[in-house]
Amino acid sequence: MSEILDFIIYIHILSALYWVGGNLLFFSFGYSLRKIYRDEKYIPGFRALGRTFRTGSWISVFILIITGTYLLIKRWGGLNEIMITKLIIFAIIIILKFLHDFFIAPRAARESPASKYYKLTMFIARFNLLMQLVIIYLSMIFVR
Repeated sequence: MSEILDFIIYIHILSALYWVGGNLLFFSFGYSLRKIYRDEKYIPGFRALGRTFRTGSWISVFILIITGTYLLIKRWGGLNEIMITKLIIFAIIIILKFLHDFFIAPRAARESPASKYYKLTMFIARFNLLMQLVIIYLSMIFVR
């Protein structure tokens, strides 16, 4: 049983790494790439990268939900204030991610020139990344 639990923890951590790491990558390089490559021919590639990451990040989210629920029940046996806070933040992130990925970002992609939807997309993405980093911190405290 211990090996299965270790494997589930490993998958949970890998999923979090993919999701948060991908957002860190976009945060770190996305703005610079957009400024460097002002040429319109590069924008479809950047959008394709975003759509590809969107698919992978939603897979990671579902894996996090499944493994996190299992771990909460089997390993930690319940909720405390830290976990409740973490779950509330996670729920907010998921709602904003859904709006960002399926409504706001596609609309921003159709804007020319970029305006309010582009700015809203960037705000949500940055806010979600910040909240993901808070979740990682809370997770660290929770398992100690």
